[in-house]
Amino acid sequence: MVYPLFAAMQIKFIFIFIIFQAAVCSAQDTLQFMSYNLLNYYSSAQDSATRNPYFRVTIAATNPDIITAQEIVSESSSLGFLNSVLKKVDTNYRAAPYIPGPDTNNSLYFLSNKYSCNSNAAIHTALRDINHFTVVHLQTNDTVHVFVVHLKSSSGTVEEATRLAEVNDLRLITDAFPAGTSFIICGDFNIYSSSEPAYQKLKEISGTNEGHVIDPLNLTGAWNNSSYAQYHTQSPRTRSFGGGVTGGLDDRFDMILFSNSINTNGPLQYIPNSTIAYGNDGNHFNDSINQQPNTAVSLTVANALHYGADHIPVLAKFVFVNGWANGSNNEFEILDFRFQILPNPARGQFIVESKLLAECRTSKESTLVIYDLVGKKILSSQFIGKKTISLETISAGIYFVQIIDGEKRATGKLVVE
Repeated sequence: MVYPLFAAMQIKFIFIFIIFQAAVCSAQDTLQFMSYNLLNYYSSAQDSATRNPYFRVTIAATNPDIITAQEIVSESSSLGFLNSVLKKVDTNYRAAPYIPGPDTNNSLYFLSNKYSCNSNAAIHTALRDINHFTVVHLQTNDTVHVFVVHLKSSSGTVEEATRLAEVNDLRLITDAFPAGTSFIICGDFNIYSSSEPAYQKLKEISGTNEGHVIDPLNLTGAWNNSSYAQYHTQSPRTRSFGGGVTGGLDDRFDMILFSNSINTNGPLQYIPNSTIAYGNDGNHFNDSINQQPNTAVSLTVANALHYGADHIPVLAKFVFVNGWANGSNNEFEILDFRFQILPNPARGQFIVESKLLAECRTSKESTLVIYDLVGKKILSSQFIGKKTISLETISAGIYFVQIIDGEKRATGKLVVE
């Protein structure tokens, strides 16, 4: 069985694909993003052979486009995960450049038929490197910066201060980005609550820069309690084996956070409610994830998560919106008709106008429909020839615009400021 929220998002995207299939390459534009602490991968060849089959089950069940991994022991280990796990699922997977650091390291993997990633820069901290990967979406040529962290573990004032210092080093980079830059910060943060200084620093809006992040879950207070059970990522096991932490699921250490542009009107957009702790149905607080029943995943997947590592992966979905439109931002063509919306971006209102390609006006009625990112209809209006559409009730952001002419339709992108 599939996690209910995840299944609901899948249904919505199937809906979007059906209604926009003539103009939208949704499968190529949607980014399934994963962050996964692999638990000291790998400490021995035997350990790799034992756990790789479990990792393959998890990857095959989720089909991520981009995977970031923490606790990678060496470059050979990083390539081992690529060749013995990922490529067994999809031969298009590639590894980003690897940089060895003073402790366990981070890796990034991507589907090479959709993305490229030839850049990795290390941000040195007192304990472990933070890695800065630059990923390019091949279809749109849009860039997203991905920072992978593995902050200092354990509770206590000294540990909190160390995590804050690590985040301060990271903010020096993100604060220098131009406004509108798309970036994701993900990994194992080892943060226990929303009041912790490192978490506050990550979200802190400073001056005119946009170096802060958005947490789509926005959970307040201490996170290691039963009310936040569905968001916990460590630990999916209650007994000791093969190293790692036990105790059952009770901490939200793993997160996928993102820049303000991804939350507003950048070329990469977050899909609301798409962040999940994969396999966690919310009914396994202080329990092992494969304790039955698990209503989120099958027993096979639950066992894979249990035996693979002492964390479960976090998933989130994003859309490269520049890949939506079939034509320009404000022109749509359906056989003999051209439809134009101006201005785009729009503020307050825009004008939609239909013309024959011979530039003669038409008396035929057409329909304009606006949808949000997850396929919810926001506005529908009929028009003949030309009409002003009010945007007073529509929030700023990026939307689908669909023009319907009888049984024919075309889709483009509308930016509302």
